[in-house]
Amino acid sequence: MVRFLRVVRPRLSLVAVLALLVAVPAAAWIAAGWAEAGARHALAERALGQMALYRANLTAGLQRHNAVPLVLAGDPAVRAVLEARRDPAAVEQLNRRLESISDGAGALAVYVLDRSGTTVAASNWEQETSFLGQNFAYRPYFREAIRGGVGHHFALGTTSGVPGYYIAFPVRDGEAARGAVVIKIGLEAVERAWAPGGGGTQADRAIVTDRHGIVFITSTPDWRFRSLALLSPDQRAMVEASQQYAGVVIRPLPITGGGVAAGELALGAPPVHYLVRSLPLPGTDWTLHVLSPLAPVYRQMLEVALSAALAAALLVLAGVFLVHRRRTLTRRREELEARVAERTAELSAAQGELIQAAKMAALGQMAAGVAHEVNNPLAAIRSYADNAVVLLERGKADSVRANLSEIAGLTERLARITRQLKVFSRKSSNALEPVNVATAVDHALALVEARRLGDGVELVWRHPAEPVWVRGEDVRLQQVLVNLFRNALDALRGAPEKRLEVRLESGGLTVRDTGAGIAPKHLGDLFEPFFTTKPAGEGLGLGLSISARIVQEFGGTLSAANHRQGGAVFTLTLNPAEPR
Repeated sequence: MVRFLRVVRPRLSLVAVLALLVAVPAAAWIAAGWAEAGARHALAERALGQMALYRANLTAGLQRHNAVPLVLAGDPAVRAVLEARRDPAAVEQLNRRLESISDGAGALAVYVLDRSGTTVAASNWEQETSFLGQNFAYRPYFREAIRGGVGHHFALGTTSGVPGYYIAFPVRDGEAARGAVVIKIGLEAVERAWAPGGGGTQADRAIVTDRHGIVFITSTPDWRFRSLALLSPDQRAMVEASQQYAGVVIRPLPITGGGVAAGELALGAPPVHYLVRSLPLPGTDWTLHVLSPLAPVYRQMLEVALSAALAAALLVLAGVFLVHRRRTLTRRREELEARVAERTAELSAAQGELIQAAKMAALGQMAAGVAHEVNNPLAAIRSYADNAVVLLERGKADSVRANLSEIAGLTERLARITRQLKVFSRKSSNALEPVNVATAVDHALALVEARRLGDGVELVWRHPAEPVWVRGEDVRLQQVLVNLFRNALDALRGAPEKRLEVRLESGGLTVRDTGAGIAPKHLGDLFEPFFTTKPAGEGLGLGLSISARIVQEFGGTLSAANHRQGGAVFTLTLNPAEPR
């Protein structure tokens, strides 16, 4: 750099030094801020996706055993023991049965409590840590069950010392609860699935905290039974009274900066900085947190800042050099501009060819689905044309006129098919405007017509006499409809009755199939990204999620339900619009 500055004038040298002192730090600062914003956004998006997987895994692990206490709560043997539990034979028989059920379900324990909270039968009746005779009236899950509800609770076992999740169902005697059936399950499988190598990422940390901020489920064992903040005296008293973590001293995590509420925290010494995303778990007072290390963000910031600083320094030096040799570089710049213009033209032409190729590929895929609809009219046109020649030679003008009319009708049919392909392949404008729903339905049905006829599916669709105008965008609305129609056709595979019903009424547009319907447990997750009930390889679970988002952008709603006569029904509602 010194040798370079010696070849230019002293005044230019001073300008170069000042420019370097200003431009290099400014470029590094601006580039680092831009890189940080982009990297943080990408990290947050990935954390949200990972959180959805963690939540699904935890929900599946908790709900898998709900049926055990529910069924046992209505078992006559359980009721008999609660009525006359002093019968040793009946108690032993129930103990053995609970032991078998617990082993088969993979539970830690299954036991029966009487109205006072005392254990009268248990699967661990022969173990040293047996629950028999133990009173659990202080447990929140028992208090909830004895009030007639379903108790859920996580706690450290006061008898066994083993942590677990408790589910309690009341044994009813009319309106009152005679006792409760409890199942205790371990969550080690969930934690293993979250840990690195078991489904979680190598860097992310997943934890679940209770209402006091105490970690009780975690992919990092050292964090278990630690709190996100120092517990207040009232919180500590509540935790000790419930004996939820009996015998464990709750100490706060070594948080040295930030916090969960701030969305970023630092842990340990030297501190490790994490981006925090939190999600309350419905039906509980728990919160799921995903902690993503910020080290990659800082590394990217440093790399981009150094690159920007180097680029700024080079630009400043290049500027000085350009001033010193302005005459020579003027000529070279003109040459360079000519070459750039030539390359730009070449790139523009190449880009146009690529866009056209992509369009032709998309049109080819759609045309393959309606090829037989084009072949039939073409064959008929050829036949009518040949007949017209013969009839013309015979002087039968009326018959020739009839053949020509048929040819004109078939030609219009071919034009209608090609128009539908042209409209669907057109790039969406994303501008909301009045759209005729009935026309959009006609175009979407035409695009799945080949598959519908090939699958032998009956179509029930009555086109309204008058246009029905809604606020939306034609191409994206067709995209939603095609997705709904294709899902309906998928649901009709193997169905004894194959019928697709499309109805346009004042309440909206409904699409119903006569397939097997939607499992009730899936109704709540149907529009979640990556959720699918199709076999592996037949879908990513994004179609309904994208469709729902498109409808939401239109200001409408898309919902799903099971029809009372069987099959699934999707209801699409959009805001009305004035005709164009």
